[in-house]
Amino acid sequence: MVMVNHRYTVRYRCNDGHRAPALIVEDEQGTAYLYRGGRLRGWLRGRNASGRLARVLQRRAVCTRVPEVPPYTLEGLRRLTGEVESRE
Repeated sequence: MVMVNHRYTVRYRCNDGHRAPALIVEDEQGTAYLYRGGRLRGWLRGRNASGRLARVLQRRAVCTRVPEVPPYTLEGLRRLTGEVESRE
């Protein structure tokens, strides 16, 4: 279960040309998640998890590293991507 008070740092923006762009985000423990459609989908842990997840997604999407900014809450990610309705 994902807690809404966790903070997620955006590492990559991924676009497959068909759907709205997805984000690869990382939590405080370094676990990387694909954020799409207002939800965290899947995860990858370990060293350079976000970079490894981006490489996996490169088969279907173009993933671009983004400049580091302060982390967001899950609700903050929803606002950033224009999905303001809470889905929890």
